Amino acid sequence: LDSNDISTSLFARIKQKIELNKSQPKGAKDAKGPRIAVKEEGKVRLDRDKVKTRLEEVRKTSKAEEAERKRQEEEIKTMKERKKKLEEELKKLKENIETKEREHNEWVNKTKGKGGEIEWLEKQFASLEVKVKRLDELNSKAIKSLTVEEVKETMRLEGVRADAVETLGTNGVDGETLVDLEESDLDGMKIGLIGRKQVQFVAERRREGRMNEELKGAEGWNVDQVEKWMTENGMGEEGVKMKEEGVDGSVLVQLEAKDLKELGVESLKRRKEIAAKIDGLRQGRKAKNGKGEEDPKGTNANPPPQQQQEKSSNGNSNQFREREMDVALDAMNSRKGGSAHAFLVWIYKEYPPKKDNAALPDGFGPFSSLIDTKSALKKAILHYHPDHADAFGICWKHFCGEVLKCLNNYYHSFK
Repeated sequence: LDSNDISTSLFARIKQKIELNKSQPKGAKDAKGPRIAVKEEGKVRLDRDKVKTRLEEVRKTSKAEEAERKRQEEEIKTMKERKKKLEEELKKLKENIETKEREHNEWVNKTKGKGGEIEWLEKQFASLEVKVKRLDELNSKAIKSLTVEEVKETMRLEGVRADAVETLGTNGVDGETLVDLEESDLDGMKIGLIGRKQVQFVAERRREGRMNEELKGAEGWNVDQVEKWMTENGMGEEGVKMKEEGVDGSVLVQLEAKDLKELGVESLKRRKEIAAKIDGLRQGRKAKNGKGEEDPKGTNANPPPQQQQEKSSNGNSNQFREREMDVALDAMNSRKGGSAHAFLVWIYKEYPPKKDNAALPDGFGPFSSLIDTKSALKKAILHYHPDHADAFGICWKHFCGEVLKCLNNYYHSFK
């Protein structure tokens, strides 16, 4: 302050006040104003430690809360993923439910008006019964007496392809024609391979009187079983083709190497390999390997019919001569009108089958029941089958064929 501006007395008082303030401890008060509390050093230290402890506690709590927060976030993430999976499963379940409902509705519509599935199956069974009965009626007729329509109906009931059946009808194939029908004739009618084999199979069974015999072995296989056999024997690719073409067991056993080309097997070597295995199946034995080699024992045990005939003609006492055949046929024709029992006793006594251990059942006599007679007829059909007569000459084979016709007539009458 400048003394020139302020009065001397005022200046003196202000200066005195300043000096007084300088002499007092910092924070002290004058007598007229409030005093400011001065914290002691020990108390400050105590407060600092409390704050530090509290700070550490807060930090620890903060870390725990952070860990809990992260845990909850992970749990939420897991639950969201689980929710997504459940939603996908729910979607699939809904789709399955819709599929089942659609199938159920289709089934309901299908069986609607038929009184339910049981009644529908009963009608299906009744329909098949009618077909079987009609087939038995056709098979009971002599093959040469069949009309064109009856031949077509027989083929249709036996499952021959529709186009092949219609072609037979168009060409006027009746029973007389069916007797001498060969595959070359069917080929000339422009019938496909599968149709030809089916017709040939039915015609052969019809000619031999085997229509009522149950298909055994490979002959009775369906297309799936044929494919399975082909796959198991290393012919999987060809098996698929055969399934597509509808080759069942009755067609398979007739296939030869030349037929396989029509089924898409181009390689000659491969056709021979497959034909060898089919031949092994046809003969009731397996081909030894993929090269077409067969079991030597089986080959030696079953020489070709020509060799068997040559062996037979060189001194075989069982050879059946033409003159004997004529006498036997005349004697058999004179007994055709008699009973089945009398015919069986006569044929086994006068011209016993040349197959080993082939004889009438023990105890078969005049008082045998109808069931026993029917069973004896079935065995006789096997004993006198021409397929077993190759070793005894062409005359004996022809005679067995005529005997078989008589036996089949008796068997059908018993049925």
